Amino acid sequence: MLEIAANALNEKKALDLSAIKVSDLTVITEYFLMTSATSSTHVRALAEEVEDKLSKEGVEPLRIEGRGTNWVLLDYGAII
Repeated sequence: MLEIAANALNEKKALDLSAIKVSDLTVITEYFLMTSATSSTHVRALAEEVEDKLSKEGVEPLRIEGRGTNWVLLDYGAII
């Protein structure tokens, strides 16, 4: 799931992509996958690409926050 999401972000030219393993620090998730974008339109495109690629694999987000703003948080349980 992490690899699919990271590849989707790379395909849409995400900036400063980083995956941080936090499973030793918290029980909330295993990884934080973070990136930057050039505009609010780019933010939406990145989020939509991740949603689309993971949905094709049968994985749906548990929660989505920030849609319609300059940031989006996609919570997939093991990856945020």
